[in-house]
Amino acid sequence: MRGCLTFLLLVAVTIVVASWLFLPAVAGGAVVAALASAGFTGSPASATVSSDPPIELLGGHADQIVIHARDATFHDLTATSMDVTLTDVALIQRTAATVSGSLAGIRIVPRSGHVLPITSATLSGSGSAIQATLSLSSADVNAIAASAVTSVAGVAPSRVTMASPDRVTIVVNGITIAGRVAVDGHGGLVFRPAAKSLPIAGLPVAGPIDLIRPGPGVPLQIRSVALTASGAVLTATIDASAFSG
Repeated sequence: MRGCLTFLLLVAVTIVVASWLFLPAVAGGAVVAALASAGFTGSPASATVSSDPPIELLGGHADQIVIHARDATFHDLTATSMDVTLTDVALIQRTAATVSGSLAGIRIVPRSGHVLPITSATLSGSGSAIQATLSLSSADVNAIAASAVTSVAGVAPSRVTMASPDRVTIVVNGITIAGRVAVDGHGGLVFRPAAKSLPIAGLPVAGPIDLIRPGPGVPLQIRSVALTASGAVLTATIDASAFSG
């Protein structure tokens, strides 16, 4: 009987020790695999999972998950670096109480092939309501405007000028097009030429021009835009279901 109790005690101690040593690493690998199944990759990508005590991970709960990646890719989005922290995470349900983090060197590469750059983004909120603040440099805004105009007019603008809070003037083929950047009803960022600029002689432009358009590959819903002296600031929400795999 004493030998049986000793054996059971040894098994219990082994389970506790193993949970402290191995469960966080195993859980981290599972998180990276789940992200990969949803279309996310990084070179490399890592997830550090922690819980106190670690044995709670067996019940599907983590106190914190820290995700780090370089050269990250998710469908039409890429980023040179990503650092995101989730707290009070239900691993099975894939929910988190809070989300915070940052991304840098973001590029949106839609099927048109025109690269749309975003200098950086900060994340906040909960796992079901992720908020993003996107910071664009003047060069980013110029590149996005040039890409959009080239897509619809077939020729790149020679000059793009901006003025706070939302005014943009584009010169293409010697024609000056004044207007405003705005968020449309579908969460897309558009350039709306002023009424006096329409119709634009010699250019196939008759209405709003898409600058950033959300979709399956770009899970952003833009909520606001403000031009600044150094570029632009966008606020957006992120569709968390896009990461569910």
